[in-house]
Amino acid sequence: MGEYTAEKVNQRFALLNQYERRCIVYFLQETETDHVPINELVNHLKKQDTTPNERDELIISLRHTHLPKLDTIDTFDVDFRSEIVHYDGDKILKALLEPISETYSPSG
Repeated sequence: MGEYTAEKVNQRFALLNQYERRCIVYFLQETETDHVPINELVNHLKKQDTTPNERDELIISLRHTHLPKLDTIDTFDVDFRSEIVHYDGDKILKALLEPISETYSPSG
């Protein structure tokens, strides 16, 4: 963890302060590919029952809040044109989520 500055660690803590983002990061860590369609993230979040909101409200929340927040971290690239989220992996995020990973399992 020596290559991470206090600023980068703080960014990751801020990123994970929302349940939806923790679910998204865990899902991205567990997928077999480094890029996932936004629609798959929506489906995963609906399975997690993260919110009683309708699907359209969840999509709006992802597009205007959660995905832009992910995009502030250099290991994420959110491409709204192609509807793809690219994730390169992050040691700190993985370490922070590891103790609670069962909560965010892709199987719901």
